[in-house]
Amino acid sequence: MNKHNPNIPQSDILYYDMLENYYKRILNARSEGNFVAAHTVFFPVEILYALNIVPMHMETTTWMASLFLGEQADILNAGSEIGLSGEICSPHRGLAGAFSIKALPRPDAVLWSNLVCDNTAKSGELLAELNHCPGFFLDHPFQDSTVEKDYLVGELRELIAFLEKYSSRKMDYDNLSEIVRRMDHQLQLTREINALRRQRPSPFPYFGFLKLLTIDYLFAGQVEAIKYLETLHHELTQMVEQGKGAVMPERFRLMTLFLPPLFLMNFLDKFLAERGAVSVVEPFFTLWGEGNLDPSRPLESVVQKSFLIPESCSMYGPLNKNAPQELVENAIEYGVDGAIYWAFIGCRHTCATIKVFRDALNQAGIPVLTVDCDIVDPTVNPQEEIEEKLIRFFELLEDR
Repeated sequence: MNKHNPNIPQSDILYYDMLENYYKRILNARSEGNFVAAHTVFFPVEILYALNIVPMHMETTTWMASLFLGEQADILNAGSEIGLSGEICSPHRGLAGAFSIKALPRPDAVLWSNLVCDNTAKSGELLAELNHCPGFFLDHPFQDSTVEKDYLVGELRELIAFLEKYSSRKMDYDNLSEIVRRMDHQLQLTREINALRRQRPSPFPYFGFLKLLTIDYLFAGQVEAIKYLETLHHELTQMVEQGKGAVMPERFRLMTLFLPPLFLMNFLDKFLAERGAVSVVEPFFTLWGEGNLDPSRPLESVVQKSFLIPESCSMYGPLNKNAPQELVENAIEYGVDGAIYWAFIGCRHTCATIKVFRDALNQAGIPVLTVDCDIVDPTVNPQEEIEEKLIRFFELLEDR
């Protein structure tokens, strides 16, 4: 449909081609003799690509089922039937359910870590057990220090040894160095895209950030990721030069905190566009820490990247005392009129910071709407309730 629509940006066509090819590789892996490693969020996928292993990002697979298929009920119910309560993060509950009823291809190994949440740290053993395959837990330290980074390099070496053993593949460090080089370019392109989004009107559509998120989750350091980001950067640059915004006229510039309900994307996209609203910054997802990666030290660079991840800066370990002020500075820098905090009830890390961040933004004169929701489970909060809250919030913004 996209390819035959002349109004679809080239970047969108590239994006959906990437998704299609990603999941085809998983579906065809066994018949083609490839090794599939299922992994949780923020796992260093660069290592898998360097080993020529087919990665399967598990949480994103659940999200995509919700976003594109709307068939999350069966896998969520299956997760409940094997004992996972409704308070468990629904992507992880859905993952366990999907594997228990064989709704997803069986991986050859399961990989997980403690980055970025306790749901991630706890789910790996269950998922390995359900798939009757070996598993590896990557212990990611909390603090950004030389000692802890050296420890994580050691963890990566153990991961590589594990994968070499079970996949019968050998690490290609030259390939890993090239992936790191591209990953460094990928980070720089993302930063430049963020700079373009500061313009008035902002050229990036409200939920475009979900694509930036997916690019890192699924395609870190890959050639197709660079092509997509370069194409997107060119398109946004042209829009800025022509004075065009993602919505015209642009009336409200918003900060988005955490993920909206993916099953409501069509509704939310239309609702927000009708009000001239655009998300110009998502500190938890798109604002990477400063720093460069060194291809001559590939393992150390994979470690360095893990400490630059936006979520690891705001949601992992003890909250940095400067985080609330940095959030306010982000809002001022991007000219934010208000913020929407999507309070995903299954994410204890995100919800724990709501009051801290909301109070900081309120003190700076920036109103914050908190919406209780679930990103894949529609039974938590119906569309009508969310719509009512959004209507009242925009009435508040109108009156300011």
